[in-house]
Formats: sequence, structure tokens, C-alpha cells
Amino acid sequence: MPKENFSEWPLSDGYGICRQTILPVYKKPTVESALLTQLLFGECYQVLAVCSDRSWYRIFQEDSRIGGWISAKSLKEITQEDYQHYLNEDFQVVISPISAIEYNGTQLYLLPGSRLHFSDLELFNWQDHIGFTGQTRSHAHRAKRDELIQIAMTFINAPWQSGGRSIFGLDHLLGFALIFQIAGYAWHAGHLPGRLIRFADCQPGDILICPQSGEQKNRLAIYLGMEEVLQMDDRMRRLDLDEWLRKMTNNRNKQEVLEVRTVF
Repeated sequence: MPKENFSEWPLSDGYGICRQTILPVYKKPTVESALLTQLLFGECYQVLAVCSDRSWYRIFQEDSRIGGWISAKSLKEITQEDYQHYLNEDFQVVISPISAIEYNGTQLYLLPGSRLHFSDLELFNWQDHIGFTGQTRSHAHRAKRDELIQIAMTFINAPWQSGGRSIFGLDHLLGFALIFQIAGYAWHAGHLPGRLIRFADCQPGDILICPQSGEQKNRLAIYLGMEEVLQMDDRMRRLDLDEWLRKMTNNRNKQEVLEVRTVF
């Protein structure tokens, strides 16, 4: 296990792409460290530094604005040109609970949020070309309310996991960010998307924010309509709005304690 006083060497012009189902990103260069986040197939990152023994690389993921350490075994380098192309051009986002792709002569399973760098403008049937089975949507097309709710419901019963970004384990904040990213909306670390609106104007697909006291992070939910929300405790599940508020607050008036944001 690396010592706390490990040394690192800065790198310049280094870029990579996730080429496995889930790529764990740690706070320190050891698997015993805290899991900060996970990258999904097709997500790109900058490579900022390497450990002195070259067994770990420090990366930064621009879409989420989260950085951390990945094992050298998981590093898949790409050129700066490819990195900029993948970041700025349209791509397909996997929306099926579990999909599959033929990669390096074998079948690799993909999870919701994985990226396939093909657009709707391709001159060939890219699904057949790469041996893909599953459902995708164009990232360039922002989802409307109904489609966003459908995407969110894909994660029903996903268990809580700190740093998790998949149906097999989902972090509270990263999970909601992933849902909106799949739907075509940017959600950076420490920055909630959309704009504030009145509680009376809340519609399905809007984000409910319940501020917490002390050092606790705000609790989030997605309004589903009919006085129901999608929220995370030990797992992602739907709950009556008033019941969720009772869990989050001291039975204060919901219009006093809630903030509402919309991306629509």
C-alpha cells in the first residue's frame, strides 16, 4: 500500500478514455482509499500526474469536475485531438439497464450513462457496425419531462454506495447528476443545474432541494408528479412527498424548507 507521503510527477497533454464497464476513481492511490466516483464506458478524462512507481495516475474528469486516482492497469490513453472530439461532438448515451457491445473480440456489458461516440448523423448503421445490443439516446437532444422521468426510473432500487454511479451502487449526489447527464443536461460537482422557481410552479422532472443543518449535504429528490418524489436513502425509491419531507425536516411547512430548480 502506498505511503501517505507518496510522490507524484506532473504530466502534461495526457488524456484517456474509460474502456471498461466501471472504472473506480479513488481519493488516494490505493484501493483502500475512499471511492470518489466511477467512470462509465466511453467517458473521457485528463491525466494530470503519475505516482513515482507508475502504478497509479491522477486524473480529472471535465464533465463532472471531479478528479482522483486510477490504477495504471485501467489507463487507456487517447490523443488530445480525440479527447476534444469526444468531448465536443454528439454521442450516444446508453439508457438500457444493461446493454452489451463487442469490444476487443469479447462481449462487454454497458450500464446506463455509458457513452458510444457515434452520432445520429453517421452514414452507416453504427449499432451493427460495432455489435451493440441495447437502447441509446443522442446526448445532443435534451430530454423532455416525460423522458427524464423514464430515465430516472431506471435507477429504482439501486442501492446506496458512496461514490457509486451505476444501478449496482449509487451515490446520493452523483446519482441524481448521472440521471440528468444521461438526459442531456450538464451537472457539475458543487453546482446544481437549472434555475430556481417557486414551489407552486413545480412540475414533474424538477429538482427538490431540502437544505440540511450543520455539515450535512443538501438532500435532493426529483418530483414525479401526483405528490410523489424519487429519492435516495438506503436505495433509490419513490416516496410520498410529505413523507419525504417529514424525514428531512421537523414537520415545517414544505414551502418554507424546500428549494425547487428546473432545467426546462
